Amino acid sequence: MNLPGRGNYRYYLVTILSVTWMIIYLQRTNIGMLLVDNRFLENMNLLGQPAQQGLLMTVFLLAYSLANILLVSISNRLGPRRTLMWGIVVGSMILMLGGWAATFAAIIAVRLLLGITHGIQYPNLSVLVKNWFPPHERGTANAIYAMGGCIGPALAIPLYGWLNQSWGWEYSFFVPAALGLACVIPFFLKWVSDQPGDNSYISDKEVRYIISNQRNCPAEEDSDQRSPGISQVLKNQSFWLLCIAYAAFNCSWWGLLTWIPQYLVQARHFEMSGMTSYVTVAYMVAMVGVFTGGMLVDYVPRKSIVGLAALLGVALATFGISATSSPMGAVICIVLAVGINEFVFPTVWAILQGITPGKLMAAGSGMISGTANLVSAMTPFLMGFLIQITGSYASGLMFLVGMALLGALSCWVLLRQGH
Repeated sequence: MNLPGRGNYRYYLVTILSVTWMIIYLQRTNIGMLLVDNRFLENMNLLGQPAQQGLLMTVFLLAYSLANILLVSISNRLGPRRTLMWGIVVGSMILMLGGWAATFAAIIAVRLLLGITHGIQYPNLSVLVKNWFPPHERGTANAIYAMGGCIGPALAIPLYGWLNQSWGWEYSFFVPAALGLACVIPFFLKWVSDQPGDNSYISDKEVRYIISNQRNCPAEEDSDQRSPGISQVLKNQSFWLLCIAYAAFNCSWWGLLTWIPQYLVQARHFEMSGMTSYVTVAYMVAMVGVFTGGMLVDYVPRKSIVGLAALLGVALATFGISATSSPMGAVICIVLAVGINEFVFPTVWAILQGITPGKLMAAGSGMISGTANLVSAMTPFLMGFLIQITGSYASGLMFLVGMALLGALSCWVLLRQGH
């Protein structure tokens, strides 16, 4: 980014965070392709068991959400840089064990432990954005690192399809584990630091620019002075409305991420190669969506209007997936649902970073991420259960439609509150 006279190291830093987030997503998204790998399903006795298949993602999300909430003290003690670094190292070593798992119970244990390590990591990305960016740049900054979460799934589908076919499903654990160990290098070398002033690579002029713009934001300054603890955040109605909107976002994200590969193969009768191409396109469109959404959030005076419009669009597109009789029509609706949903991400985090005191950002981020993911954690399992008892993917998709509409309602209330 061209920021003359200010320096741009903070954008190099958030690019490192984006690559890190991409690799973290590669580690957690091998499940979608494993659910269409017959050898894996046979080894784990999962053939014809969609509810148990969905449990592989739900267990991860339950552990992930609880870790977001309960392990904030680790982040506060270590700081965001060291928490991310050690969380990725431990998570990668746990993931590697999945390649040697011989039973469904063992895979469940790996997913459980992986969820805990990823839950420790996530809130610290938001802390770093708040520490390193002025309020008027946070929508874009959130979008840049979130792009890694879109590139990860886009790469995961063809990568795991190739690994599973050429080397075996075990390598869909070994390869992302090795990539995770490699991505801690920038943290070890301290290219990433907790605060701009702690970093030896940034110019003094850029540090002054960041600090002065943060101090010149009256809302944040007042918030830091009057908030004695996390209870102040939890008493804020806007915080809980953001939780609902973020839960709706996550329900669509995890629900589609888990089930769309199998849906396209089994319900729409696509070949494996065609399925991987279309899902990859969907997550590349999501990358464009999150970046566009981030810029919009920085531009509009009331950020919640972006989330409101996006969630209404997600509900309509998700309904279209099952309503259309055309396989290509379903693909177009999937692409739209995944891409439009990403507008919600920078909306939620920019509003949260504006209403949460700096000293409580790790706790606030952990609470909203943990609470929203705890609500959405059951989505993959519930969708699998609905598919199993009805014999149709439409019932699972309608659940996502309902959640998107609920999230839109919460954004409407936020808009009326002036956010």
